[in-house]
Amino acid sequence: MLSEGRREGLRLSLNRSLSEPGEASGEAAVRCPVSLPHLLAPQVVSMPASPCGESATLQRSLLLRRARALQPAEVARKLTKTKPRNFLLVDLRPFIAYNLRHIRSAINLNCSDRFNRKRLQLRRASVVDLAASPCGRDLLKKRCYKEIIVYDDSTTDLEALPPHHPVYLVLNALLEDNREPLLLK
Repeated sequence: MLSEGRREGLRLSLNRSLSEPGEASGEAAVRCPVSLPHLLAPQVVSMPASPCGESATLQRSLLLRRARALQPAEVARKLTKTKPRNFLLVDLRPFIAYNLRHIRSAINLNCSDRFNRKRLQLRRASVVDLAASPCGRDLLKKRCYKEIIVYDDSTTDLEALPPHHPVYLVLNALLEDNREPLLLK
């Protein structure tokens, strides 16, 4: 059984708890006969480098190495010269902008909202899942198209894309699907 004086020394003030960091109040330090400075001192622990960070760096370097940018003249030549088309056009703009004007035979992917971008980033959705039309889903499922040309309103440089950008996410998903992604400048 604890004596009354010793019990008073173990009480904490109402505004503090054992889990809070910081210095003990002077009143509690005087009353408490036991001093544990090595337990109260803040400790710095360095964690090893995150494997996710290395994975993201490797993914980015693979994307920059395998994906390439096309000029509009090259795409126009492909559209007019190639009769059996061996490529697919993917429009990443919002659905309303796609409906107003798009390249003929382009498929619209719905990745302009945060929800679908997050699903794509977490690999809970594929490029096929984001196709706005059933015809577009069928074309993406066929896998007879190796080259897939991706475009949106403003992206022109692959190296400047942040990892959460819709174009980056779609290009990355296409690489994981063993396709050859191309970016229309």
